[in-house]
Amino acid sequence: MNATVKKWIGKSPWLWPLVGAALLWLLIGVITGGLKVGVLVTNLTLMSYLTFLSLSQTVVMTGGDGAIDLSIQYTVALAAYLASLLMASVGLIPGLLITLGICACVGVVNGFVNLFIKVPPMITTLAVGYIVYSCVLLLAAKNQGTPHKQILWFAQKARIGAFSPIIVISVLAVVALYILMYHTSYGRHLHAIGQNRKAAKLAGIKIAPTIFGSFIISSVLAGICGIMLGGYFGGAFQDMGVSYMLTSISATVIGGTSAGGGKSSVIGSVCGAFMLTMLVSFLNVSRLPAATQELIQGALLVSILVVSVPKKQVNI
Repeated sequence: MNATVKKWIGKSPWLWPLVGAALLWLLIGVITGGLKVGVLVTNLTLMSYLTFLSLSQTVVMTGGDGAIDLSIQYTVALAAYLASLLMASVGLIPGLLITLGICACVGVVNGFVNLFIKVPPMITTLAVGYIVYSCVLLLAAKNQGTPHKQILWFAQKARIGAFSPIIVISVLAVVALYILMYHTSYGRHLHAIGQNRKAAKLAGIKIAPTIFGSFIISSVLAGICGIMLGGYFGGAFQDMGVSYMLTSISATVIGGTSAGGGKSSVIGSVCGAFMLTMLVSFLNVSRLPAATQELIQGALLVSILVVSVPKKQVNI
């Protein structure tokens, strides 16, 4: 193989999950008796929800310190219930903005506990997630979680050509995060912190605001996902984000973001989300028993995570 091609492949972590998604589409075609564009369109819609959460993990992981945002699975449900309640009482746009503002506060709490109370990020986000889940339980007891009629229409019936507008929103989120991560000082600082936090501090990079920003971005993205998922499902429910937790982490590391921090791939996270969504579709059409499907999917995801975790992380 040409050295230039090898170099390009090495710098394109998004390539392999994209190839994996294509192969899964071919396998689905073999099982169902033909390649169908409709299968791709459906999976692109389903992938969009996972994309938001994969982007959440991408920005948090890039900051290093073994960070994974375990609170987003509960922030998704919180956003769905809050949006239902607030949009009914104060209107669509104000309810949307207030909901996302409260989700941003979840990120602020994560950042505060991690940076100022010195709790490791995974423990921080897990503990904060349980607090958020308690809030979800309180909201669920008093609110049925029925989405605003415009959210229902937008998530279920609206179309731009053959595509759901949720695909467009996810693409806009990808473009915005790509620009932020690779074309702004914030993104450069976040990568530097992830590579070596002490060296970044000596270089004059402000650690706290940068890490706070990563947690806030993560929570807001989870909030957007929750609002849209509530519309797609036709209502909120308490564990609606739980099934996305492991897949969001896996999609991120499949796509080339380092679990040790300092290296990210926004496009890779999107391709990872696409591959895992296609995997679920393939398992569904394979007619394997549900338990076998869960076993295969779980074993694959855990294997990916084990392989992706750095064996040794050196700090100066």
